[in-house]
Amino acid sequence: MQLSLIRRLLPLALAALPAPVAAHGTGPPPGIAELVFGHGWRLEAPTAVPMALATGLYALGIGRAMRENRTELVSTRRTLAFAAGMLVLLVALESPLDTMSADLFSAHMVQHLLLMLAAPPLLVASDCVSIFLRACPSPARKRIVRLWHKVGLGSTVHALMHPLLVFVLFNGSFVLWHAPGPYQWALQNEAMHILEHFSFFVSALLFWSVVLPVPSHRRRLAHGPALLLIIATAVLSGLPGALMIFAPRPLYPAHADGVMRWGLSLMQDQELAGLIMWIPAGGAYVLAAALVFLGWLNEAEARASRAARRTASLQRFTAG
Repeated sequence: MQLSLIRRLLPLALAALPAPVAAHGTGPPPGIAELVFGHGWRLEAPTAVPMALATGLYALGIGRAMRENRTELVSTRRTLAFAAGMLVLLVALESPLDTMSADLFSAHMVQHLLLMLAAPPLLVASDCVSIFLRACPSPARKRIVRLWHKVGLGSTVHALMHPLLVFVLFNGSFVLWHAPGPYQWALQNEAMHILEHFSFFVSALLFWSVVLPVPSHRRRLAHGPALLLIIATAVLSGLPGALMIFAPRPLYPAHADGVMRWGLSLMQDQELAGLIMWIPAGGAYVLAAALVFLGWLNEAEARASRAARRTASLQRFTAG
């Protein structure tokens, strides 16, 4: 790997923070201070309105749960997870990172990783669906649940949550949209770009809902299979990153004009993108695997403790 490429990694990471950038293709890139402290945030209705509604609904759900004395649904950890997930979405879609992604393929990869490996697991850990439902008054909640089962939505969601299907959807969308052809098609077509981001986010919500333990509901997948699913996904998702790093030529020429503003070549930008897909993405999967493995150990320890208590009770009963 070229030393100059590594030296550019830290500035690019700082540049990915919320900050303004100039119009694509004109003038020099903004400095770090301008990026970090500028006024590049924007709030576009198609993104900002659903996020604001979700945040308001979550706050309403917490308030109603507290009033109904359902404090088991509310915890600081889950609330922080939800807030962090919404903040990550805001950074990915409404900050200058979104603007930078038109110039830099590597910035686009940061955006994609936030939409797949950061925001969705945080939202899943927050168990926000339970809180959203709690925001409705009790009669409305009962009607929603009855309607949910009456129209068959429950069975549909159950089918979509099949681990094999979730694995195919998550990895399929990741590999498909990072292939040079579909990627450049989405870059040039706004409707396809929206579909790309939507497929990333929804498939990631399904994936992390299957593999991550959420205390408030029964696990959809046992610890062992979940661990295997995470490892297989980590290996498969690393292949596009390896291709980007070791490809003999640029695979994404649509960024040719943009990379020049940042003092990069197409190959350097592509190699940096591959490095980002290897290290931060790999770290996310390692963290998820560690959490599942620790949960597995805790469950085994709890089973052993229960068995020991039953044995001790039986021995006391027999001795008596």
